[in-house]
Amino acid sequence: MIRIGEDKDVEQGVKLLEQHRKEFDFGQFKEDNKEYYTGLFKAIAKDKTSIISQDNNEYNGMIMGLKFPNLLNPHLIQLHVLITWVHPNKRGSSIFYRMHKAFEKMIKENHKEVKEIIYYSIPTTNINFNKLNYKQFQSMYKKEI
Repeated sequence: MIRIGEDKDVEQGVKLLEQHRKEFDFGQFKEDNKEYYTGLFKAIAKDKTSIISQDNNEYNGMIMGLKFPNLLNPHLIQLHVLITWVHPNKRGSSIFYRMHKAFEKMIKENHKEVKEIIYYSIPTTNINFNKLNYKQFQSMYKKEI
């Protein structure tokens, strides 16, 4: 089942955030911060900007994002996807694409002010964003100082 994330998902959502951090840690996190993750997931659940994939009681995927005004055009509201995660046992299936379709539908129906969705690319992903009609427009670079 794919559905909008809710307050009842906070505990499992925090576990998914921890799994995502362990798998895709780019060095900015030294340890899990359950208090921060709990607050983040509660805010996202309240704003209804997350999608959960669940089979019975097992959570196997999540997409979650936050709304921001565009830096140069504050009237352009963008939804920045912070986490895209699928359980390793479910990768290669259609779960991400089904979650993505439900995510876009939910945003269009419940957040009419959002005009763009921004995904941050993870170098190891096999997601074909071109197939989803997304255009690459930026790359990111990072330097620790």
